[in-house]
Amino acid sequence: MTPHAHPRILTDDLLLLAYRPDTGRPLVDGNRLQCALAGALIAEAVLAGLVALDGGGRLQAAGRHRTGDTDVDGLAARVAAEPKPRKIKWWVQKLNKGAQRQRLLGRAVSVGALSREASRVLGIFPVDNYRPAQPGSRDEAAGRVRAVLLGHPAPDARTVALLALVGAAGLDGKLFADVPRGDRRRAIKAVVARDDIGRAVREVIQSIEGAVAATIAASGAAAAGGGS
Repeated sequence: MTPHAHPRILTDDLLLLAYRPDTGRPLVDGNRLQCALAGALIAEAVLAGLVALDGGGRLQAAGRHRTGDTDVDGLAARVAAEPKPRKIKWWVQKLNKGAQRQRLLGRAVSVGALSREASRVLGIFPVDNYRPAQPGSRDEAAGRVRAVLLGHPAPDARTVALLALVGAAGLDGKLFADVPRGDRRRAIKAVVARDDIGRAVREVIQSIEGAVAATIAASGAAAAGGGS
């Protein structure tokens, strides 16, 4: 992919918010971030009209033209190829892969959202650090999400989805620590439930938010059980 070959999508904005600009390291653990990225990719495909929920809350192909974005179209193709419609939670679990996180980080670099810097931990172990590619871009994105959190009208359904994913991943406590946790939780729930984003989109965002949170909780429980 050449730089800026595709417009930015939800995964790019989520990754921009999820990495610390000072250290270039993620604000949450890999599992949380991967689940949120899976939800962001699903949300983008829904907002593009490529996939939709059926009457039973399962994801199915919507039969619309492709966007030309390899990541979004690729997910839509996988949904269409599945023998039967699957719940969003199933897809979040399916897409919860470290390889996908690395691919989407590469994408965020290629579209100009992040910059990548190779370094070594203890001078031995290689690690990549990710910081905003443009000065002020992360503050602008966080400010846009904060405004919606604090009750200002959402500019579009994509911003509502981004706020929901930030909350599901636990990033809200890192980005908006000055807002009490209870207030944040209530505000996110109220924003996602608003009528101005449309009933169908609202239901999808709520389903994705719940699926991401449930998958994170299940993965955490499994890890704790395996370590006991």
